[in-house]
Order: sequence, then C-alpha cells, then structure tokens
Amino acid sequence: MNFFIIFMLIIAMILGVSEAIWHKVVAPLSKCEKNRVIIRNELGPGRSLEYHCHSNGKDQGVQFLKFNEERNFEFVDHFFGKKNKVNCVLRQGLWMQSSSRDFEAYHTSKSNGNNCGQTREWIARTDGTYFQRNRIKPAAFVFPWINKKP
Repeated sequence: MNFFIIFMLIIAMILGVSEAIWHKVVAPLSKCEKNRVIIRNELGPGRSLEYHCHSNGKDQGVQFLKFNEERNFEFVDHFFGKKNKVNCVLRQGLWMQSSSRDFEAYHTSKSNGNNCGQTREWIARTDGTYFQRNRIKPAAFVFPWINKKP
C-alpha cells in the first residue's frame, strides 16, 4: 500500500511539472507571430526589379516588382523540427544584367529556434542591396550590383 501511495505522488509531481513546462514554454510558441522576409524595389521610377527566392527547397519562382512595390513571405519558426531558410537573388537593369549574389535572406536562429515576429527586409536601390532587421535601425548597404556582360 505504501508503494502505491509513493508511486501516485511521483506521478502527480511529474504531471504537475510537465503542465508547468507546457504553459510556460510550449503554449507561447504556438501563438508565435509569423516571421516575414520583405523584398522592396527602390530603384526609381520605371525600373523593375526581378527576384527569385526559394525556401527549404520550395521554389517561389521568378517574380517582378515595379518601383516602390514590395512582396513578403510569411512563415512560422517551430521550436522543434525543421529550421527555416530563405535564399534569394535580385536582378535589375537592361535585360536584367545587373544582379546581386545569391544571398541568405533569412535563417532560423541557431541559438534557440524561437524567432517570433521577425522581419528581414531586403531593399534594391541603384547602388546595390540594403538590409534592415525588424525595422529598428535604418537600412544598411550590404553589397553592390554585379554587372554581367551580354
């Protein structure tokens, strides 16, 4: 009889701890805001931006943005499981001869995997590509355009 009471007390303690973990760790993650990657064209009037992004093996296809247009991709990072990674290439100019390098537009944080409501903004301007994280600081120059010969 004493063993049964001890066994039931241990089970009750385990269930209590697991419920506390659920409410403090797992439940908030299920309400995680979506993350966003934004591609924006600030090249100037009449100048189009071509972009091609792929995420975790899923090809988003080649898309075009007119001046001052933007597109975004939204997704949720999961605490457990597959990490998100978005790669893109931007192109502009006559016959889309100027391009950016293939860059990593977003990746899940390696430290904890809990990225809720993150924004990664990539802005195309005449001198190159700019980057802004979470719209906290002004966009910073990242790399120039690579000109390819026809």
